[in-house]
Amino acid sequence: MEVSAEMRNPAGQEWVSAVTETNELLGAVVSIMHPATFLTGVQCIKGIQKSDDIAKRDNLNELLEVWTSPFIAGSIINNRSTPLHRDNGASYSAMDTLTSVGPFQYGRFMVPTLGYQFLFGTGSLFGILGRIVPHAAEASGERFCLAQYLRENILSTLGVEEPEWQPFQACI
Repeated sequence: MEVSAEMRNPAGQEWVSAVTETNELLGAVVSIMHPATFLTGVQCIKGIQKSDDIAKRDNLNELLEVWTSPFIAGSIINNRSTPLHRDNGASYSAMDTLTSVGPFQYGRFMVPTLGYQFLFGTGSLFGILGRIVPHAAEASGERFCLAQYLRENILSTLGVEEPEWQPFQACI
């Protein structure tokens, strides 16, 4: 395990500081939608704080002081549609979140194996078992999607068990 290059960069650290309140809100939503994912994420953050097995950790303590997300991994998908896929590397039983941002219109989030298709407008938040359930998204215009998740290999390395699977209801 190591601190990513993006998070070692001062611009990445500034970004984490800038999205502190947003991540607090997203974490609160996850704690309601899928409490097991939230609690597992908190265990991971505590495990990272205590671990001596993290490489390139020069600024790790400062980063953790402003880290308010229960997730340990994330991606920013900028101005692109994503074909039908599963999220390899994500936990099998933890919920991933996808949050859309930007002045775009006509976005769609599709889960064809479950027979669902949703509007994916600015401010939309979806929770999905991304490693298991195939999904896709498309939109046009300026936008990005913040995808947050728990990585299976990090859970394993930290000795944190996958969250118990919990049934949840879609909020439509």
